[in-house]
Amino acid sequence: MEALLILNLIMPFVMILVGYLLKKHPVLDMSTHNGYNTSVSRRSQEHWDYAQSIAPDIFLSLGKVLLAVETVLSIVLLLFRIPVYISVAAGMCIGVAFLVFGFYKTDSKIKGKFHNGSN
Repeated sequence: MEALLILNLIMPFVMILVGYLLKKHPVLDMSTHNGYNTSVSRRSQEHWDYAQSIAPDIFLSLGKVLLAVETVLSIVLLLFRIPVYISVAAGMCIGVAFLVFGFYKTDSKIKGKFHNGSN
């Protein structure tokens, strides 16, 4: 049953993998709809280019922090003998929160850079 705690590591590994792939293979063409693709990043080619340059680092760093948080959380909850389903649910909630924060942080940086009316 404790093996289910490995589910808590899916979100950080996906965030790290996506960040790595976006960094290794940046998407220059906005029309492919690949890459960091939100309504804010599609407002112009400049928005798109900037988004593709900052999103990988944001998702890599948040993924690494999330990996540490999820690992510590799983160990602590296991030591306190919290039921596995509660530990997995808590891990999923934290993972989703980190993912949403990654999008929010990236979009906020894009909006901040282009605050002069072009957004």
